[in-house]
Amino acid sequence: MYDLPIQQLIDTLQEIQSSFSSNLDWNRLEISLRDTLYDFIDQMMLPVLQALLENRNGFLIALKQLAARKGMRFCGFRQTSVRIFTGRTLTISSPWFSKAPSKRKRKKAPNGSGCHLGLEVLGFTERVSANLASNVLQLAILCPSFHIAGKVLQGQGISLDVKTIQRLCRKFGQEAMQNRGEISFASNDLDLKDITVLICMDGGRLRQRKRKKGRKPARLKRQGYTTDWVESKLLTIQFLDANGKLIRKIPPIYDATLGNIEDFFDLLELYLRKLDPASADRVVFCADAAPCLWKRIPELMAKLDVSVWHEALDYTHAKQNLNQIAEMIPRSLSSHRQEVFEYWKDLLWHGEFDELRSTIEELFSSPKKRTQALKKFDNYFAGNKDRMQYSVFKEHNLPTGSGAVESAIRRVINLRLKGAGIFWTAEMAEVMLFLRSQFLCGRWNIVLGNLVDRTREMFMQFWPQMTNTAGFHRAA
Repeated sequence: MYDLPIQQLIDTLQEIQSSFSSNLDWNRLEISLRDTLYDFIDQMMLPVLQALLENRNGFLIALKQLAARKGMRFCGFRQTSVRIFTGRTLTISSPWFSKAPSKRKRKKAPNGSGCHLGLEVLGFTERVSANLASNVLQLAILCPSFHIAGKVLQGQGISLDVKTIQRLCRKFGQEAMQNRGEISFASNDLDLKDITVLICMDGGRLRQRKRKKGRKPARLKRQGYTTDWVESKLLTIQFLDANGKLIRKIPPIYDATLGNIEDFFDLLELYLRKLDPASADRVVFCADAAPCLWKRIPELMAKLDVSVWHEALDYTHAKQNLNQIAEMIPRSLSSHRQEVFEYWKDLLWHGEFDELRSTIEELFSSPKKRTQALKKFDNYFAGNKDRMQYSVFKEHNLPTGSGAVESAIRRVINLRLKGAGIFWTAEMAEVMLFLRSQFLCGRWNIVLGNLVDRTREMFMQFWPQMTNTAGFHRAA
């Protein structure tokens, strides 16, 4: 059945080769070959897809059984279009399912409540194949804007407008986030024997777009909106060996949320429950001195049945706060400021806080400056002594810094979501934080595979017995 398309492909390739021999335009040759092969792929894939969707003796029966599980019913075939990995559009006839009306109220399902369930089983999102969706989403989260992503796709021969790209990001992200905390894991992530789990936490900022309240002013065409700064909280989970070295074969975990501190710890709990930190060799938390983080860790560990864990306040943050005290040193001693600061850093590293406080108290002759310096010391250092035993941490191969989360904030948030003239709705910001986190930590293919497999796994409960019937094979 494929003899004619193959012969047409051969004839077209010969014409392209002949044309190249005369014009020597290699760029044109590559584009012509790409378009020709894409046309051939379309001709090959369309009948295969259509035969499966129209197979009433096997595939459709299994779909109806799956739909019944979901509270849906078959409403006939509808013509629609799908996009495959080449970016081309195929027009097909697909089984349509909608929500079954309630037996009590007998109300009609609202418009838009139906779906092409067969396409979802095959991994299509918004009628876009998983491979094309992955390509589009990666460009959308890496390019500086959706508009630029569309231009890059155009160069690949894929024509998608900005709204379609945004809609695809939103749909894919929301579906993946329904299983947030689980969908990012592969099976080999779960064995934590002899592994140190390092959890770092910090916050970034972006502008949130909110519609103004009240009536629209008569002189304006639009309601208008505010663009206040909001904090996004980000977590990283890394896996270290007994020597405190990063295990590179296990990708880290990144995620972030615009929610409040309680939402953030709920998100962290989802990931840790999947990991089972009680089975790990050691669990280490590293962050800045924000009290809202540290005071919630014991409660979280109690929920996870972890009795022993370690807390380390980021050494760089500690040095920065120590430098703020050094900047208060009187001008008469300014020439010795760096020498004093280096001495203080040495005391800080070895955890000699009593000596550090005494030195600060002796150095300042002005009562006002002394009071300010000691207040800074007492507020920041005195309450975090146990988290600043850096020489002891180093001796036991425990981390002393949260550079991983600092880097993640820059890459996940600052390079895409934060910038001049960039405003996000809360919904879209949450989606983009999740998608960029999964891609940049190296778990993109895991998330994509788990999402595609989720619906298919339910369907395969009904499909095996159907493949033994002759109906599908005759249709195919």
